[in-house]
Amino acid sequence: MKPNQLTAKVLTGFLKFKAKKPTPLFASYNVTGRCNMRCVFCEWWKSDIPELPTEKALAAIDAVCSLGVPFFDLSGGEPLLRKDLAVLAKRAASHGCFVSMNTNGTLLNERRVGEVANVFDSVVVSLDGPKEIHDKIRGVPGTYDKAVEAIRLLKAHGVKVGVNSVATPTNIEALPQFIEELRSNVDFAQVQPMHPYPPSPENIPPDKQVSGLIDYLLRLKRSDPGFLAVPTDFVKGFEAFFRGKAPKICHAGELYVAIDPSGKLLACPARSDIVLGDTLSDSIDALLKGKRDSEGWRKVSACRGCWLECTAGVSMMLQNPLREASQLVSLWKSNKN
Repeated sequence: MKPNQLTAKVLTGFLKFKAKKPTPLFASYNVTGRCNMRCVFCEWWKSDIPELPTEKALAAIDAVCSLGVPFFDLSGGEPLLRKDLAVLAKRAASHGCFVSMNTNGTLLNERRVGEVANVFDSVVVSLDGPKEIHDKIRGVPGTYDKAVEAIRLLKAHGVKVGVNSVATPTNIEALPQFIEELRSNVDFAQVQPMHPYPPSPENIPPDKQVSGLIDYLLRLKRSDPGFLAVPTDFVKGFEAFFRGKAPKICHAGELYVAIDPSGKLLACPARSDIVLGDTLSDSIDALLKGKRDSEGWRKVSACRGCWLECTAGVSMMLQNPLREASQLVSLWKSNKN
């Protein structure tokens, strides 16, 4: 995607947001529910959702991208389990989208890295701490080494690479030093708290450890704002999140939408049960702009919120665009076209 195309799309989205007529800036497609990991904080690998064949998956992408979405992410499950992943990514790119992928990295090898590098603008690899901690959280021994090798391969092929870390009681104390050690090997980092919200007692770290992580991340944001790819207010909200007092900052179905493996349109990437309709049989525009009296929209209203970069983080970025400008600039610089 050419930088001026991305700029125009984001500017249009910002103006519509300010005019209180928001349109999606971010779309996520969970291309499969299958996964080769057994992460303690994820339910996808426990699901049995059928996934669309290639042609129907392309049609689902066309339907959502017709909204003028600037940022399109392919996720899962583990997206690299789909052999047609590059085909799907190319379709999103053909709509002028900045195309990213979230992956555990374990399935990326010398044979496949080339096709990934040719189509994805950025790739985010999940890494939750040093080897022993990461493998424990992900539920499969050897995951850390494979993820680190995936990062090396992607960087060698010129891909903009980030790391996403989920803060849990298991890793929160180790995260600051871990992120510091990563800084020379990746282009950016994302950190978000363990979900769901509100957190259960066993998922709440000690207050001192939460404060320590927040202090470190805020210092990192000040010193290297383009590296920490989450808004400042997002970091500050970790304390309220773990105390169960986080404000609901939600633009589900407005600034972000998602597609589930079977082609259902979700109001946001955080909730697989908030279904607004079907991308293959319904008018996406009508689903988002029509009356909000369906079961899906009622669930949006009843939801207590979340604290994810792809939902609350997107909302915060538009609420404070000048403060978070460095994050967008870093994306502009990564465009291969």
